[in-house]
Amino acid sequence: MHIRACTSCDSALDHCHGTLIVHTDRSVECTDAGCHDTDHSRHTFIVDCFDVAGGCGCALTETCTGPRSLAG
Repeated sequence: MHIRACTSCDSALDHCHGTLIVHTDRSVECTDAGCHDTDHSRHTFIVDCFDVAGGCGCALTETCTGPRSLAG
């Protein structure tokens, strides 16, 4: 079986393999525990917190006004 390498790693580009989660108050967190910079440009995957399986506490208030994209 061939293991695919990360082209960003091979190119020494500053990036993160985690998913950036954007909360309703515009704060962010990353699923990669080793992530040191939560800038949007470092993350390939960016999701709104109400799209996360199991939900998010701040997403409950958002359902009252209707969903909107926070990831921008």
